[in-house]
This record gives sequence, C-alpha cells and structure tokens, in this order.
Amino acid sequence: MKALYWTFGLSWSAFLAFHLLGGRVGSPVYAAFGLLYMWIPGLTALYLARKEGVRLPLALRLNRYWLFAWLFPVALTLLSIPLSLPFGAWKGWEALRQTAPQEAAQAIPETLSALFPLVLILSALVAGATVNLLAALGEELLWRGYLWEKLKVRGFWPASLEIGFWWGLWHAPLILAGHNYPREPLLGVPMMILFTLALTPALLWVREKGGSILAPALLHGTLNAIAGLSLILVERTHDLLIGVVGLPGLFLLSLFNL
Repeated sequence: MKALYWTFGLSWSAFLAFHLLGGRVGSPVYAAFGLLYMWIPGLTALYLARKEGVRLPLALRLNRYWLFAWLFPVALTLLSIPLSLPFGAWKGWEALRQTAPQEAAQAIPETLSALFPLVLILSALVAGATVNLLAALGEELLWRGYLWEKLKVRGFWPASLEIGFWWGLWHAPLILAGHNYPREPLLGVPMMILFTLALTPALLWVREKGGSILAPALLHGTLNAIAGLSLILVERTHDLLIGVVGLPGLFLLSLFNL
C-alpha cells in the first residue's frame, strides 16, 4: 500500500538522519524529533486522502465514547500497577514527588502529599485532551484514519490486526534506540508489536463510536501522558514485565478485547 511505503520510508529516513546527526533517545531535542516522527504518518495521510478523496472525519461531536477514550488510559495504567508488583517492588508514593522539579516538590505541604497522585492524574487528563491529543493526532490520521477507511471492508478484526502490526513495526527504530524498553531494545520490537496489536481494537472502537479521528487521538494522547506512572511507582526490574507497555498492560488489553 502506497501509504505504508511513504510512511515507513520517510519516518525511518528521518530517524536515520536524526541518529547520524547525534540525536539520541532522552536528549534535549528528542521531544521535538518525536513530534515530527509522530506527524509524518499524519501528513502522509492528509496528502493521500486529499488526492484520493478519502474522508478523514475530524468532527468534535462529543458522546459517551469520548469519555471512555479519556478515562480508559487512566484505568489501564492504575490496574497495571498491582499486576506489576510480582515482578518489581512497590516504590511508594514518595517516588512521585522525586519525579517533580525540586522547587515544585518542596512547595507541596506534607499534609497534601496524599493528593499528589491525584494531581498527576488530573494533569495527565488535561495534557491528554490538549497538547498530547494534537501530537497523537499525527499518528491517528493514518492508522485509525486513512488505513481504517481503506481496510474496514475486510472486517473489524482483520483490519485491526493489520493496522496494529504495521503501527507497531513503525516504532521499530525508536524501540531499538531505547524508547519504552531501554534495557531490552531487541525484544522490545516484538513486544511493541504485540502491544499495538492489543491496543488497536480499542482505538478503532472509539474511532467508530465517537465518529471522529479525534476520539482515538484523545485515548492515545492520554495514554502517552499517564503511562509513565506505572513505571514510577514500581521498581523497573525488567522492561517487558512492568507497566502498561509491558506484560500487565498486554494482559489487561487482551481481557478488554475478549
């Protein structure tokens, strides 16, 4: 499919250029590059959709499925924490304070420390519905937009499996460079593909029920904002066994799909 050739070619070439110029995961410019990488599929989708007359609905007609898209990542993340505990020790709520800037952490009275997790969750919800939504929209325009419109004639599950596979493989350069699974980059590639295979049905479901590509972008963006919580509160003994993008998240998504 033309969209995949363009997306993979441009995305992987951009990453190669970034890497050769000295860019690395976690470097100061990585966030900016990540935004560019996320929008390469979106720009490809917009170009091909306009050229081919493919409809990419971006209506803002809120319904209860948008609320599901917004809250589902929170539930997924919070449930993944106890499921991670057999593989890593609980680090305690104090670990959250240590992730905040020192000035911000010191400004929080000890009496309000118990509210800090709630503040982080609310912050993730705000980010997921604003800046993270706009970033995630770059990916969703292709994977749950253009490709879904092209493949949905095959049926929900066959299309979901194909989209999920290509979406996961598209992440390969980032994963090999240390994104998400820094200590397991090689095994991280198939793990990411399994994760995107498991997550795609939920994204396609809210895409259809929500009537807009913005709905899966909301879910995607909120998940990106809050997923790190599961890695902060549990000792990261093994990248593949801890957190939302590890075995606990894969298990929970599989239950949801069933």
